[in-house]
Formats: sequence, structure tokens, C-alpha cells
Amino acid sequence: MSSYITWTLTEIVLPLPLGVIISAITERLVRRSRPYARLRNNVIKLSVACMGVSCVSCNLLFLVGVIFGTAMQPVGLTGGIATGKSTVSSLLQRQSSSDKEDEDEFVIIDVDGIAHDILLPNKLGSDSVYNLLVAEFGKGILSTEEKGTISPNIDRRKLGDIVFRDVQKRRKLNSITHPKIIKIMLKRILLEGLNLNSSPSGKTTKRRRRRVVCVDIPLLFEGGLPMRLLFGTIIVVACKPDLQLERLHKRNPDLTLEQCRQRIASQIPVEKKAAKAHVVIRNDEDLKSLKCQVQVTKANVAEKVSGKQHRGVVELAWVVFGVMAIHWLKTYTILLDVELLHVCIRAIYGN
Repeated sequence: MSSYITWTLTEIVLPLPLGVIISAITERLVRRSRPYARLRNNVIKLSVACMGVSCVSCNLLFLVGVIFGTAMQPVGLTGGIATGKSTVSSLLQRQSSSDKEDEDEFVIIDVDGIAHDILLPNKLGSDSVYNLLVAEFGKGILSTEEKGTISPNIDRRKLGDIVFRDVQKRRKLNSITHPKIIKIMLKRILLEGLNLNSSPSGKTTKRRRRRVVCVDIPLLFEGGLPMRLLFGTIIVVACKPDLQLERLHKRNPDLTLEQCRQRIASQIPVEKKAAKAHVVIRNDEDLKSLKCQVQVTKANVAEKVSGKQHRGVVELAWVVFGVMAIHWLKTYTILLDVELLHVCIRAIYGN
């Protein structure tokens, strides 16, 4: 019985998560820019492959875990409300008019868009939280402009007025929406990381020099340690607090200054976020200055994440597969030698 449990653990249960963890740690290590990076990265990957294969007895589930773990390495883009994060997101995603084939490509996954979609009654099916929110907060959160429709949309402004005044209600809202948002986000990260999402138009996109999956997520740090561990590189868009308040009030003139302060206070202060970030983009000046910072950040992050060493799913997976093949070949050769020895003994002794 104990041997069966051991076999189940080493051959079925452990290989997949172990592959994910090992490849994720490896990918984080190789993102560090230091001298002799190429040699160091190859040594790290080869060592990890040998160690991982020896631990899980050449299980193919380990290889699958390596592929998933390497694909789940997005860049996180966050910041405070009204700091200019959406503007930075659009600048990162935008391609130059020259349409170069070797241009860096940033694929943006908009978590705020996901949060908006799950509030709709008929868009995401079972992932919609429409009925749960109406049951929890009442029909007072529904839009009054759509009285004639069967299922009027949720008015985000009304819902916001309720939860930003009451911490308990805000926690309840988060407990309903966050699991759905995280589920959809992780699915899209995996699909984009494996490059399985085809273009909506059906046309094949031209080959880019470096491809980076970036998640635009407002509440990255508010999500706690699991969210911080998910993102190997974190970009924070920051600005001065008084400028943040001014921009929020200008963007939402129907909100009072006190309501604007409540919304800002509901998040971690942007300077604290900036202190924990790998890259900080300051949006205290004009759009021209912001564009220059984004261009530099785009090139640096693409180099760190994808780089000239073609890091990613294919490289680490092939290293692991190669070590597994060598291990298999060695085992098969030993078996052949034992069989040959038996034949020789039988021939000599006639048995």
C-alpha cells in the first residue's frame, strides 16, 4: 500500500505542480540582468532540468508543468486610480506606424475590462456575477435608464457609492467578484503565454521580435502575496497625490472632492506601490514625457522578459525534454547490456 501511495505521488500528483514551480523560479532567475547572463541562464536551466527529471522519474507531466509554468510569467501593470495607468497600457500596446517586423509586441490583458464584463447579465454565462450582486445589494444598483429591458445593467456608479462608504460591503463585493476575475485572468494569461489565441479577424499576425504578455490590473498589490508572486515583473504608474486627486475629479465631475478622496483612500497609496515595483513610470508631466518613458520601459521590459536569448516555453521545455531523452536512453542501454549478459551466460553454461 505504501509503495502504491509513493508511486502515485511521484508519478501522478507531484510532477505537474513541481514542473510549474521549478520553471517559474527559473524564469524569475534568468530575468536578472548581470554579467555573463547567457552562460548563467543556460547553466541554471540545465541544472534545474537535471534536478527536476531525477526527482520525478522522467514523467511527461513534469514537462507539461514546465511548459505551463514558463507560460504563466506575465508582466503586471498597476497604479493608483487616475494616475494614467490606462494611458500607459494603450501606449504599450500601440505599434509604431513604421510597422517593423522586429518590433516588440505587448499583449495587454485588461482586468478592469473583465471586471466590467462579469457585471453584465448575458455576456460571460456562468462567470457572470450579475444575479449574485443584485441579490446581495438589491435592485437599487440597477440602471434606471433601462427600465424597459428584462435585465437592466448594473450601474457601477451606484454600486461604487455603496461599497466605497462601507468597508464590510466592499469586502463582500470583492469576495463575489475576485474569484471570477482571477479565474478568467489566469485562463487568458495561459492562452496568451502559450500563444494559442488567434487574432479575431482570422488573419495571421506578422512575426514580432519579442512578445510580452502584460496584465493591466488596478488592484495588484491589494490582492496580496499570491498576486505579487504571479507577476515576475511589476510596472507601477505613479504621480503626486494632489495631481491624482485633481485628475480624478476632472475625469468624474459628478463626484464631489470627498467622494474622490474616498476612492483614492480605498487603495494602497501609490507611493507605497512604487516602492515595491520593479519599474516605475512617473506621470507627473505632459503626455510627451510619458510617451518617452513608456518607450524606454517597453524596450527594457521586453529585453528582460523575452530577451535575445529566446527565453520562454520552447527553450526550457526542450532542455528538460533533452535531459529526459538522455535519461531514457541511458536506462534502455543498461537494460540491453543486462539482456546481452544473460545471453552470453546461457551460451557459455548451456542454460
